[in-house]
Amino acid sequence: MISEYSGIVAILALIVSMISTWISYRAHRHSRDSKQDELQLAFSRERSEFMVRIDRATNLFDRHERRTKSLLAHIESLPPHEQPAMADALAQLRDDLTYLERCQRQARSLWSEVYDLSPSGLAHHKPRFLALLEDDEKIIIERELRSDALGIKWQTDI
Repeated sequence: MISEYSGIVAILALIVSMISTWISYRAHRHSRDSKQDELQLAFSRERSEFMVRIDRATNLFDRHERRTKSLLAHIESLPPHEQPAMADALAQLRDDLTYLERCQRQARSLWSEVYDLSPSGLAHHKPRFLALLEDDEKIIIERELRSDALGIKWQTDI
């Protein structure tokens, strides 16, 4: 009689053990999936922030391009006898436009590349990409200041 009860208890213990194993597995899987979702969300946020950073740089390049083209148009509209005096400024502004085109092309390329990167790829390449953007921005800001100085000079000369 005791052996019958022990058999029933053993079967109940086995059933309880199997249920607890199943519950533990489900909890582990939920925890793992939640962690994966958190990592994906953090990656998406970081990637989006970096893409916004690239967009800000692109906007700086576009703004400087419009300003440079405006100054070029102004110089080219000067009377022919004044244009030779502006030859150096024309050459600088044309050089700026060429450099700007490269900056814009690189920014578009970086945006596309960042969009397609994996989490490990972003972690690996982000510092280098950010350094490229910051270097270009620094040079463009310096050239923008020079162009603004030229623009002010031309406005006071007129």
